Amino acid sequence: MKLILFVLQKFLKLSLIFFIFFIWLRFFTKSLWLSIFISTIATTIIEIITFIFSNKTKFKASLKIKEKENAENMFLSLSTNPSSLDFFLNLVLTRHPNSIKKKGCIQINHRDQTKVILQPFLQLKKLTLNDVLTLTSLVNKESPDKLVITCFEYEKEVIPFVRNFGYEIIILDRFETYSHLYKEYDFYPEMTMKYKKDGKLGFKDLIAFSFNKSRTKGYIFASLLLFATSFFVRLNIYYCIVSSLLLIFALISYINPKYNIKIKDEII
Repeated sequence: MKLILFVLQKFLKLSLIFFIFFIWLRFFTKSLWLSIFISTIATTIIEIITFIFSNKTKFKASLKIKEKENAENMFLSLSTNPSSLDFFLNLVLTRHPNSIKKKGCIQINHRDQTKVILQPFLQLKKLTLNDVLTLTSLVNKESPDKLVITCFEYEKEVIPFVRNFGYEIIILDRFETYSHLYKEYDFYPEMTMKYKKDGKLGFKDLIAFSFNKSRTKGYIFASLLLFATSFFVRLNIYYCIVSSLLLIFALISYINPKYNIKIKDEII
């Protein structure tokens, strides 16, 4: 199933790129087969280039506007809840029954004898290098194979710093915690407190909304309506521009991870 899904996703992506070239070539050339041939070559070149660059570039996952809002409110609610550690214990127990609560953390004992420590850092501030040192000193005696720290946000220097330890350390901010723990486990904390809404969407929010993956079908459908007419009527420059833009928007919405969530491997 994964292979079939991968092939279908790749086919859709390549089709969008192909049609962008084809629309313009049909406008400038009279030969249908020449347009198809050049579009195929151009699509292949673009795919090779994007493949090379995609292996060198890493993107941060982002959430939908509503999910971001929920992530903020859930972290705020947990930070003011004296029983917040019990919530994380119950979340972990849904998949890992051999888990126990310890002072300030959850210890997860896997069947393969690996030990994972989940350590919530529920302070409304950035996780610093000193905070990491303090937290690791509390669990070093447990000799974990992996330490997962959830926090509000973290300083950028933290990520390269945690590679210096003798075991794997994963840092999750409030949005990553929502994606990779709450959403992955389908287990959410109760929102007892909420941030006051501004009531207005910012420009970045509007962009994220416009290029979310759910908008892909709409862009493709609108563009294909214009594209279909190219077989009957020679398109003018206006329709070529509009159809191309719609396909570009569809391509951005479909493949750009900046506006779509990418789920990591199991965290805990």
